[in-house]
Amino acid sequence: MSTRRRDLTEPVTLVGVAVAALVAVAVVFHSVGTEGTATAEPAKPAPSSQVSVPVKVTTTVKPPAPTTTALPADVRLATAVYDLKTDAFVNRSEVDTPFAAESLTKLLIAMDLGMAGKLTGDTLPKVQAMLATSDDQTANQLWTSDGSTQIVSRSVRSMGLKATTPPRDPGRWGDMTTTAADVVRIYQFLMTRMPAGPRDIVLRDLTALPRAADGTDQDFGITAAVPAGQWWVKQAWACCRPAWDVHTTGLVGPGQRYIVVAMSQQPVAGGFGGAAKVMTEVARRLVAGLAS
Repeated sequence: MSTRRRDLTEPVTLVGVAVAALVAVAVVFHSVGTEGTATAEPAKPAPSSQVSVPVKVTTTVKPPAPTTTALPADVRLATAVYDLKTDAFVNRSEVDTPFAAESLTKLLIAMDLGMAGKLTGDTLPKVQAMLATSDDQTANQLWTSDGSTQIVSRSVRSMGLKATTPPRDPGRWGDMTTTAADVVRIYQFLMTRMPAGPRDIVLRDLTALPRAADGTDQDFGITAAVPAGQWWVKQAWACCRPAWDVHTTGLVGPGQRYIVVAMSQQPVAGGFGGAAKVMTEVARRLVAGLAS
């Protein structure tokens, strides 16, 4: 969120789901959001000792959820539900379509710090503010001090990300591009490869959902579709380059069983409120009928 409101390892075969049948997908997205800008000189990157971890792509298709409200035809949407217990997709749609990451970059910043053993001391409250309240100013500081675009490069190598790229302007961390497939990889790494200590710190900060530092109500999408105590989320939003980018992502269910990702680009005319309502409807369809 800035001064303007904004806030898997080979190619996969796309499997349509109910939400995709209702959405007319446009040409590949190439615009970016309006996240915060870091002004300090980037720190030199630390060497990476991380290893790539592949994500299995076995697909199990879940029966479509009942259709309720029709989604707008001018929404660009990518969705995925991945079952960590069975190590397989429940469903996926347009998962290789790139979007501006916006505040999802903050998840990479926190995880990169955790893998380097830096989630200590004064860094802990900063990471909590960056994740829980999606605070951009804190993200600016941590992005710069942890190596700027090298955070993305290290994450790509360690997590086996296939379509995540750093921002062209190193100061604009929200302009990092990623896909729903890569967001699944990020959460899978968090749950299966990250050491327990830093993993638990990150998970803790994904359970709080106060009003965002910029005043935005973050209770939309997954959090509005899943009972309290059964979600660990990172939301993202930005406007208007040239549209609203609104994403809802996270872990769902007892034991954080499922990874749920919904990424969108939506018309400016609907405003953030309209875009948030769309993502809540999408999330409800994605989680309908999931096993506990």
